[in-house]
Amino acid sequence: MSPKYENYSSKFLLKSFDYHKQFSHIYAHRLAEMSSLMAKRAINRWGKIPIKKLCDLREDFEDECIIIGTIYKHQSHKPSILKEISEENQLAPQPPRQHYADPEDKIILEDKLQRIRLFGKVRAKEMATGVVCAVMGVIEEGGRFDVQDILYYESGPQKTLSLINESKLLVLISGLEQLQSHLYADSLNLFQHWLRGTFTTVKSRKEKVRVIVAGNSVRGSVEDKKVTAFQTRTFDSNELVNAMKSLDEWFASWSSFMPLDLMPGACDPANFMLPQQPFHNCMFPLAGRYENFQCVPNPYDCSIDEIRVLGTSGQNLQDLLRNTDLEKPMDALRKTLIWGHLAPTAPDTLACYPYIDSDPFIIKECPHIYFAGNCDQFDTALQKGSEGQKTCLVCVPSFAKTQSIAVIDLLTLQCREIIFKFDVNCETQNLQSRV
Repeated sequence: MSPKYENYSSKFLLKSFDYHKQFSHIYAHRLAEMSSLMAKRAINRWGKIPIKKLCDLREDFEDECIIIGTIYKHQSHKPSILKEISEENQLAPQPPRQHYADPEDKIILEDKLQRIRLFGKVRAKEMATGVVCAVMGVIEEGGRFDVQDILYYESGPQKTLSLINESKLLVLISGLEQLQSHLYADSLNLFQHWLRGTFTTVKSRKEKVRVIVAGNSVRGSVEDKKVTAFQTRTFDSNELVNAMKSLDEWFASWSSFMPLDLMPGACDPANFMLPQQPFHNCMFPLAGRYENFQCVPNPYDCSIDEIRVLGTSGQNLQDLLRNTDLEKPMDALRKTLIWGHLAPTAPDTLACYPYIDSDPFIIKECPHIYFAGNCDQFDTALQKGSEGQKTCLVCVPSFAKTQSIAVIDLLTLQCREIIFKFDVNCETQNLQSRV
């Protein structure tokens, strides 16, 4: 019996393209929508402590109060167009950086009208611009707010699982990077045989119900080879066409016996801004013939037998790691779930569409599975929320770097890594499974 599947990604599909809007609208809507959600949680957490607007605060107000607002992290190392054009003032240009966090970064909370500097129990190293939170504390001299406690949305309520009564496997793979696939073609063949059930007995075989390809299927880097301009255009275009043909053949083979969802990634031939729109089916003429094959946006939101699955191709984690002192992708993945927002740094340092009347990246319903693709290595954890939510967090490894995938048992929500290695010297196949 086929599992019940529903696609909830329509909120990420753009019906029109208007890039003349200001990005302030998405911040305003994010704050307005999440403030109403946070107010209920703040009352449950702190009781009768009043919720104040920044304009109502006075230094002579000594009682504890609650403020709900959006975090702005003042970072001197963050890219700035004003610093880029500073040569006009005969100043030294800002050197390029891969990491913007600094111990001197300041945390500021702002609402519709005003802002205030936060002190106290605020871990600036782990905070990022765009996070909506509620803080409880007291106003101090000099316009400082001493934070005694802080509260996040934690991604809202979560549905109770009811339809799953047997083991079914969800397969997550990312970073196929077909431009480099000649280096691990045998590993891809091993993966395809495993997907068909070649290496498992009928008794031990568990049904694989769906494959999600989480971005960077064509390439994993935007860097081009150092050749002449004419050679670059000719060589890259031929290479790209061949890579797309190869992908089409792989996806057609997999879709012939299993549902497959294809997400675009940062380095794929798709739009750059989040949310990335689905590939057009004409790019995959062979795979597009199968009903099992579908192109989906990035981020991607769906349910399988009422198990809510939410994920990205990894851009949100990479940008968050640049702006904080978080060390691992898993730490960043956990933070975005706790904050209740897929991409808090968008549109500040992560490009996104200038929405004017919504913010589709708010996580209104806590997923059971939350993943991010194109990580340097596999990682998984179980995140428990304050209201009983349980979410399986998965950092999906890049197949090009690790020759491995992530597999989740939908009955137990346990995730493991399966590595596909081919030892050319020994002419043997090596298939490893690791939880």
